[in-house]
Amino acid sequence: MNPTELYKVWAPESSIWSNWVKPVLFAETSMAVASFQHEWRSLNVAWSPSTDAGSAIILDLPEADAVWIAMALAQRGYRPVPLYNGALGPSAIVNVGRIVGALHDEAQTLADLPIAHNAPPVFLLDANRLGGGSFVSPGRFDNRWSVFPQDFPSGNFLLSNGVRFVVLGQLFAGEPQRDLAHVLLRWQEAGIQILACDVQRDAQPELIRVARPGQFRMLWYRALVLAGLRRNSAGGFGAVVPEPSQSSGFS
Repeated sequence: MNPTELYKVWAPESSIWSNWVKPVLFAETSMAVASFQHEWRSLNVAWSPSTDAGSAIILDLPEADAVWIAMALAQRGYRPVPLYNGALGPSAIVNVGRIVGALHDEAQTLADLPIAHNAPPVFLLDANRLGGGSFVSPGRFDNRWSVFPQDFPSGNFLLSNGVRFVVLGQLFAGEPQRDLAHVLLRWQEAGIQILACDVQRDAQPELIRVARPGQFRMLWYRALVLAGLRRNSAGGFGAVVPEPSQSSGFS
């Protein structure tokens, strides 16, 4: 598939959730990526609610894990919604190669699944999006990124489309990452219940109360976060960290 065809598989016109699919990883015209196929059909997603339960799901998992679990959920009738917003680049701080490979590898299978036009969404995030402690040094491709409330549907939009609770799937059960908390607390305030679960465990999601993160609803929050990230000319985030300027020491 070419980039446009690939994007349309993951963001079909028939789905109301396609407006939120990020095009960054589909926009590359010369993606030479390795295949990262995964036996996702054997994954245990018994923790997920039925598609008629009024639920949505967020998978905040490292690298391509969210893609593979989303495919297992797609078999149950959920609509995967990739929100990956960090570009592909050499010597990248955030490794998105596996994500790109998985999106390519699973596209045809996804296209063949009979997912309803009004299927509930499963939003896909990379838990390593802020770098995971990787060192930011000159010459590296800084594709760290953050999520903002504008990257998701509003609480009112979710409610108007039948979503009454959201399940957050992570590698641990409990509070979301700080940037995601800005989203989930808004939904919580709108009357949507937030549940969380560890996708590695055979346990049902549990209700959580999202704690108020720093700078919540403050006007400068988005600008403050963006000041520490590098935007990409093709959209999303990603640019080479420049070498520091050197002075000869003479005036």
